[in-house]
Amino acid sequence: MQIENGKLMVEVEGSTMTVPLPEVATAAKVKAYLVPEAYRPGRLFVSVTVPGQPEEVPACGQGLVELLGEGVLEASDAAILRAAKAAKLTEINAECQKAVAVLAKDYPDSEVQSWPQQVKEATALAADQAADAPLLTAIATARSLPVAELATRVLDKMNAYAAASGVLFGRRQAAEDLITASESLEDLSTVAW
Repeated sequence: MQIENGKLMVEVEGSTMTVPLPEVATAAKVKAYLVPEAYRPGRLFVSVTVPGQPEEVPACGQGLVELLGEGVLEASDAAILRAAKAAKLTEINAECQKAVAVLAKDYPDSEVQSWPQQVKEATALAADQAADAPLLTAIATARSLPVAELATRVLDKMNAYAAASGVLFGRRQAAEDLITASESLEDLSTVAW
C-alpha cells in the first residue's frame, strides 16, 4: 500500500487499485481493507481518520475482513489554508458580534427586542401624526413625554445605531474579503479585527 499525491495505491487480488483521497488539514490515518464483493464492489474499503474523529471500519463480519495496510495521509497546503480561513472568519465574526453587542449593552434584551416595533411606529408617526402607535404611546406616557418627541428620539437613535453598526459590519465584511483573497497562511496572518 502506498500513498502519493493524494492517492492511495493498493494491491487487491493481483491488480493495483488507485483511490483518490480527500484533502485533509491535519495528517490522517488511512487503512485499506479487503472486504466481500457483496459488501463493497471491487472489494476495497478505505477509511481516512483525522485526529479526534472516530475511525470508520467495515460493518461486515470481522472474520470476512482483511487489513491490507495502513499509512499516513499528510495534510495538504490547500486544506490547511481552508481550515485556517474558516477559523479566522469565525474569530472575526465573534469579534464583530462583541462590538455590535456593546452598542446595545445598556438596554435589557426585552427592550432591544421592541426596537423594530418602536421604529415601525415612529416611522408611521413621522408620516402621519395620527398613526396608531400603542407601544410608543405607552412609553411616552410613562416618561411624561409627547409621543411625537419620543418618535423623533427613536428615529434619531435608530439612525445612530445604523451608522455605528454599519461601520462594524463594513469592517467585518472587509476582513472577510481579505480572508477570501488570502493565498497563504502568511497573508491570512495579516487579517485582524
